Amino acid sequence: MGLKDNVTTTLLALSVSDLINLILNCPTVAARIILEEQPSHNWPFDSLILIAGIYWYAYVFYDYSSFVSVFLAVVRCLCVAKPLAFKSLITKQRTLAFLITTFFTAVILRVPLFTVFRLASVKRSGTNSSFTKLVLSADYSAIHKANDIFHRTMISWLAYTTVIVCVVISLHKLKEAARFRRGMFMAKLDNHKASVTNQERSNEHSFPVSTISADTCCQSKIPEQTPPKTVEVIGRETLH
Repeated sequence: MGLKDNVTTTLLALSVSDLINLILNCPTVAARIILEEQPSHNWPFDSLILIAGIYWYAYVFYDYSSFVSVFLAVVRCLCVAKPLAFKSLITKQRTLAFLITTFFTAVILRVPLFTVFRLASVKRSGTNSSFTKLVLSADYSAIHKANDIFHRTMISWLAYTTVIVCVVISLHKLKEAARFRRGMFMAKLDNHKASVTNQERSNEHSFPVSTISADTCCQSKIPEQTPPKTVEVIGRETLH
């Protein structure tokens, strides 16, 4: 089926997004481990670049994966609830449009955080070597909290609610389909029992008729035997 299938295309986009998120998170995790194990490690650049800089770019793909997962839940729900109209509702063009739109949406939602830090080259104290430093603006803490609250309350709960509603609708439709199939099976079973009962009754009525006809046929073919009256009279005369 390849990429011609809408679900396969969506799963591929989800896999690529998860992979990029994992790759971008690896430097952040490594930097945190080094800072915990060796706090006095001599970094060639500011460690905050890995902890706060790349981290938010990784979160873009985290959000995108969440949006794609919600889309897959909606697709499964439509496949169960409206199987006949599924192909006309979820087309390849609509799937691609959704994947592209949600990616740009994930980027736009994190843009405020991208504007509150920048890279700057500074000189180390006591040496002439340059040092790349991540400079945070004064509004970084406030924007970070506002963006975090927005994603953890509105976006996250909207995604959770959508998935839960899709699951409830899918379960309801599956139960309806199971009841319908059970009703069809019981109707076929009742029809089969009724046909068997009618056949047995017809067989019971056909046996006496055939017996009577056979007896009648036998009686018509066997000649009637009359007692030998003449022989009895002659015998009596001889005795006298």
